[in-house]
Amino acid sequence: MKYHIRHQFRDIPNYYVTSFFQKLYKTIETRFPQHTFEIHNDPSYENNGYGSIYSCMNFSIINPDTQNYIIVSFFDNWKYHFMKHLGWNPSKMHKFFYCGGFNYIDYFNFRSVEADNPDIDCPLNITNKYHSFFYAPYYDSFYNEINEIYTQRNVKQTRGLLHFRGYMWHFREDMVRTISDPSIRIIDKNKESNNLNYLEYLKELSENRSALSLPGGTEICNRDIECFAVGVPVLRPHLDINYPDPLISNYHYVNCFHACKYWDGNPWYSQYENFGDYVEYYWNLIKNNYDYLEFVSHNARQWYLKNCNPNNNIDYILSKFTLEDL
Repeated sequence: MKYHIRHQFRDIPNYYVTSFFQKLYKTIETRFPQHTFEIHNDPSYENNGYGSIYSCMNFSIINPDTQNYIIVSFFDNWKYHFMKHLGWNPSKMHKFFYCGGFNYIDYFNFRSVEADNPDIDCPLNITNKYHSFFYAPYYDSFYNEINEIYTQRNVKQTRGLLHFRGYMWHFREDMVRTISDPSIRIIDKNKESNNLNYLEYLKELSENRSALSLPGGTEICNRDIECFAVGVPVLRPHLDINYPDPLISNYHYVNCFHACKYWDGNPWYSQYENFGDYVEYYWNLIKNNYDYLEFVSHNARQWYLKNCNPNNNIDYILSKFTLEDL
């Protein structure tokens, strides 16, 4: 049987997403030698962004006879996968593997709001299609360095800081505007040459007592996974992601606020004027509780080791379908 692979293969050195899809393709060829796989691509679709059927952020396997397909996506807005003008045909979607923020109230709200939009097709039986898989660090490399950073970290020798370095667009600026605690350090990496190379960034994370994670393009971030990897406890809003191995509030991370919503694809809170108060409260509750911080970082590190390796991720995805289903 010949299947089509829809994906824009790109060679971006060490980038987890492109490396993951290259490994996935090679693994599929090895696991299913009785079938052939033909790569299809149409670069014009990327004029509409990276959410289309031909993208470096999405990978789909399609039966050309039935048009049924399986999609694996790292794109940080799941709603695009239900838009027909981007090439998707959701009625033919057999499995939808997505690692970012997805929750059912958001899905059914989107389905209801767009009910009269002919471009949007949100199948009612989404629970039969959707499977989460696991987010990852930004780079598919530095694993030895990450392990060394983790091994050398001693929470009692860290700077007593809650640390954030990242993009500070308006939503994030509004969230942290009221924070005045000098032990909470927020650095906009786009200002004053504040960006670091990847290893410097990981080492800096490890030198601080804890890391603050703010909602971004999706509710979880590479930052969360990288903190888990190097043993830095994360303080952040609640996660609604339906991972098969759940991330548990106050066990894998410290929960300081309710979950962010993405009703229109952008991060949104009905109100967050008191977000800073909650961050300061929980930070002062935990910042000198070394036993608890070690408890959280150990649990998160074990979750990372179990789930965030690309080979484990690929094995998990391939265990959830058979090509004959298409």
